[in-house]
Amino acid sequence: MPDRPPTGRAARRRTRHEVQAVPMDGGRRPWRDHAATGAVILVGIIAVVSFGLVVLDTSRPNPPPPAGPPVDGLAATPGPQIPIPLGSASVAPSFVSIDSVSIERSAVPEAVDLTEEGVADWVHWGEQGRYAMDRNAAGGFAILEGTPGTARERHTLSPERFSWTGGKPLAAATGVTSGARVCGAGQGFTLSAPAGSGISILRLYVGLAAAEGELRLKLSTGGETVTDSWEHRGTGLKTAAYTVHYSATRPGKISVEWITRQSFDEDCGGVALQAATLS
Repeated sequence: MPDRPPTGRAARRRTRHEVQAVPMDGGRRPWRDHAATGAVILVGIIAVVSFGLVVLDTSRPNPPPPAGPPVDGLAATPGPQIPIPLGSASVAPSFVSIDSVSIERSAVPEAVDLTEEGVADWVHWGEQGRYAMDRNAAGGFAILEGTPGTARERHTLSPERFSWTGGKPLAAATGVTSGARVCGAGQGFTLSAPAGSGISILRLYVGLAAAEGELRLKLSTGGETVTDSWEHRGTGLKTAAYTVHYSATRPGKISVEWITRQSFDEDCGGVALQAATLS
């Protein structure tokens, strides 16, 4: 027959026993269960925070490349760009003028156009007499001759042909072979021309006959005397062209002497002068 539940005192003892199996802490779980649950929650929080940091890092712009090594003790990190003012291209450099004279001796071309060459002034000697001078009518007497000596003669021995237009007193001429010459040592020609800070070019068409000649050049503003000498022992006329480049520290003049140093002919050995141009 089936078991019947206990009654009376036996039932009360069993009920009291089962009640004692109930935890005495009011139903709370043990601390180990709480620790396990907290660990799971902590791991989840760490995962969420880590993901957020990754997203934030990838959203930032790439940092600039690392700066190179310092140069001469200065950091290579560029600073703010500051515009540098540039000088005006229209400003010309300044030059200091000096007293300068240079000469070059060369052969004379077969034909010389004095008007074309002497844009500032030109002079020709001897066409109308031993003391005659024909010059650029618009030259303003830039080329001047000193007082001539008495031992001067006119010659027509030049192997070159001179020509000009716009002259005075002779307005124009072509095929001119004349010039002036002197006889004896110490005789010659003295000239002058204006000098300034710009470069001037003076050309002298000279000659020798049985003589040694010397050219002397001197600026009134300073500097040394520049000389050149050469000789021709034949009695015929030997010609040459001197090209003189000169400049001065201030307005002045250049003095020119073309002198007979030695005469090799008792009759008439000496220097000659045909023409001069200035540009």
